[in-house]
Amino acid sequence: MFAGTYRVKVDAKGRLAIPHRLRSGLGEGSHISIGPDGVLVIYTPEEFEKVAQAVPAPWQANEGQRQFRRLLYSLAQPCEFDSQGRVTLTPEQRRYSGIEHSSTVVVVGSGDLVEMWPEARWDSYSADAQPRFTDLVSEIFKG
Repeated sequence: MFAGTYRVKVDAKGRLAIPHRLRSGLGEGSHISIGPDGVLVIYTPEEFEKVAQAVPAPWQANEGQRQFRRLLYSLAQPCEFDSQGRVTLTPEQRRYSGIEHSSTVVVVGSGDLVEMWPEARWDSYSADAQPRFTDLVSEIFKG
């Protein structure tokens, strides 16, 4: 399980270091692609396979499923770490997520996934969600 919040700088080449606590749980075959809320996600091989299995083949899919499939796979790249534990985000991934060169990214452990947020968007999202935590708990764990 991935947990924790880390703020890291993106270098001029679009690389950012994934903290060791998160990186150690990402095996070979992990992928970086898009996720909900306009953020980038690092999927473990198992999670990426679950997503792949959940979406029907294009000739069997409805329009929304085809759109999802195209977006997910067109922005997917293998998650390959260099010797310093950095990954390189493609220009398309950075454009989609709003991550700029030399900016700060918030890397968040989110259970089965690792999310990467532009710092300002994370701060805004978090400031809105944190005061609602008790309501969210009540909503999720009704009964």
